[in-house]
Amino acid sequence: MLCAMKLTLQIKLLPDPGQEKALLETVKACNRAANTISEYAFRNRIFKRFRIHRGTYRQIKGSPGLSSQATVRAIARVADAYQADRKRLRRFRLLGAISYDARLLSYRREERTASLWMVRGRMRMPFLCHNPSLLGRLQGEADLLYRRGKWFLLQTVDLPEPQAPPSEGFLGVDLGIENLATTSDGERFSGKAVDDARERLKRIKSALQSHGSKSAKRHPKRLSGREARFKRQVHHLISKRIVSLAKDTRRGIALEQLKGLRVTVRKADREHFGKWAFGQLWGFIEYKGRVRGVEVLAVDPRHSSQECSDCGYSARRNRRSQALFLCHRCGFCLHADHNAARNLAQRAAVNRPIAVHVEPPTPTLLGTAMPRQLAR
Repeated sequence: MLCAMKLTLQIKLLPDPGQEKALLETVKACNRAANTISEYAFRNRIFKRFRIHRGTYRQIKGSPGLSSQATVRAIARVADAYQADRKRLRRFRLLGAISYDARLLSYRREERTASLWMVRGRMRMPFLCHNPSLLGRLQGEADLLYRRGKWFLLQTVDLPEPQAPPSEGFLGVDLGIENLATTSDGERFSGKAVDDARERLKRIKSALQSHGSKSAKRHPKRLSGREARFKRQVHHLISKRIVSLAKDTRRGIALEQLKGLRVTVRKADREHFGKWAFGQLWGFIEYKGRVRGVEVLAVDPRHSSQECSDCGYSARRNRRSQALFLCHRCGFCLHADHNAARNLAQRAAVNRPIAVHVEPPTPTLLGTAMPRQLAR
């Protein structure tokens, strides 16, 4: 029996100048309406969707260009926002994302076009999507998002989750900083490229801040998010490789359970450790494994870096350095991360009760399948 998992497909719209202007007008009109509705709800302490609808629908429906369905979506958006916090007035950015449902949005997969309701009327425009076949599995709403001068639709799709077959062993994966991931087969994925990109951007930002000109103050906006995007791309590549390796060898994946991890480091190293996005890589491996029918387990990692994967002897002095593991009982010598990954694989296979399945965050596909984080 196949289970279903919800993913978010990112679709890039390609509007012409006239359509782009209409999109801007639509987003602003919907967010103004949402702010008006929010003020009414907060002022009158009314937070149920039906009661908000009854008190604001006629007023908002009379706004220029807003259709009845767009008004309904704005009311629902405000009601959902107040479910999280009713102590303060909820405000919506003028260019914030707005919601579309099946009455406001439709696709033609063969033509690669999307038809969207807008204040100027319905318009059809081309789009880019790496996996348009998933549009046949629409589930729920889509969010229209304006980001850095580009337009995207974040469309929820319902993807069947294949039943993971019984695993013929496990592929252990140790996560770290010097090596972002190391498998029990000995394959290492270095974090040097990520560190180099971080240091380069840090130098550029420092130079711009010391310069102080108007151009130097504008330039950091172009650099905003570049490091995070590069890191996410690296994590996608690593997770795809690990899941493919496990799938091809009919193994499950044993990941170290890092929930609640706290690391004390020197002040000089805080930026380096603070930007260690192991949670993102963990989530990418988890959701890609689910999509491809690979069993993924979270395993207790305690002392995995100090325990000998050959004889089982555990002692702090076995970990001679960041890279070197040398067992003081049997003399077994191996790269420390490789040894830890082997221990994770053995624990998942031999002592299953300590392995806990952890649900990943809701995915987001960057054109292919991913959980509401962006994936490839």
